[in-house]
Amino acid sequence: MGGRTSNLKAKEPERELPFDWKGRNGCSKHVVLLGDSTIDNKLYTKGGPCVTEHLRGIFEEKKIECAVSMCAVDGAVIENICEKQTKNLPRDATHLVVSIGGNNALRALGVLRRKVSDVHGALLLMREVQKTFSDTYGRMLATLIQLKLPILICLQYNPRVSHFAQFKMEQKAAEAALSMLVDTIVTNTSSYGLPMLDLRTVMRDEKDWANPIEPSNAGGQKIAASIAKVLLRDPTLNFTKTSLEVKTSESKKPTSLIYVSQRL
Repeated sequence: MGGRTSNLKAKEPERELPFDWKGRNGCSKHVVLLGDSTIDNKLYTKGGPCVTEHLRGIFEEKKIECAVSMCAVDGAVIENICEKQTKNLPRDATHLVVSIGGNNALRALGVLRRKVSDVHGALLLMREVQKTFSDTYGRMLATLIQLKLPILICLQYNPRVSHFAQFKMEQKAAEAALSMLVDTIVTNTSSYGLPMLDLRTVMRDEKDWANPIEPSNAGGQKIAASIAKVLLRDPTLNFTKTSLEVKTSESKKPTSLIYVSQRL
């Protein structure tokens, strides 16, 4: 496909395969999932299906010929998308779904324990964190766009730090801080006209979390179902078309849509 011819050079060294790579196997579409434990949640499902397996099951149930592979890795940070995961990207990939940033946010949330003299100082402190996060996410997106594949971006869901009694009072602070980081994802993603799925509207019930940060079997099923609905609904992803119309950098960028669970 356009923009990816460099992957077809002669004598290219064999790449390490991702954790759950299936290949298109004759299917007209191949969705590849990139990110962290939001996708790679197998360790937290108590033997149940992970997000990738749920998504495959949904496509099979709907009789949609679509392969699904996972390059996401539990514990990954934004920088790992371009440094590692895209290097494992199957060459026949037709669509990307990206959910990353939660671990970067966790590293940054330590700022909540910093002492400042007033709200103004707190906002300036968070602004520093926000800018670092935004710059990192923006560089990742700029690299992914060069692959010239339809991309769905997932916005991070809120943690459930209230799972721990001693952190119950910090739940609202964590949500407020995360919203500032998610806002930078929206801004960066909108600049490319990419669709987004707000996982904060998907992960809402206590049973959706296996622990304060990872999705359970139930949560993973809801995430997969929402991803499938957006893929089937969003016109810019061209998922229901037999041939992909990949946008070039000269193409007029569409308006970004943010999908919420209640409207899917």
